[in-house]
Amino acid sequence: MRGRRNQSPTKLAVVALAKQYAIDYGAARIRANVVNADRIRSGLLTGQMIAERAAARSLSEAQYMGGNLLGLEVRPEDVAEAFVTLALAERTTAAIVTVDGGNVAASVR
Repeated sequence: MRGRRNQSPTKLAVVALAKQYAIDYGAARIRANVVNADRIRSGLLTGQMIAERAAARSLSEAQYMGGNLLGLEVRPEDVAEAFVTLALAERTTAAIVTVDGGNVAASVR
């Protein structure tokens, strides 16, 4: 749980930085957006970490990875799709796209 407490300030800092970049560089047509993803199998969330976190919660790995409002595991390609969407949205800046299946506990506050 320790990492979870430290996650929100980090996410908020990234969001604030992106919004400030949007303000500072919008006139130069430089866009700054945020993809807020959580609980994705990656180099940051390894198989071992998933197994440990699932076991600590008495869940299967599938239950842990699908532990969101949609009940679906969020895949790396879902996150990539959000990046592509924002890259193609030429008139969008200072946006936050959350890709976490509805993980309320990890939302930016």
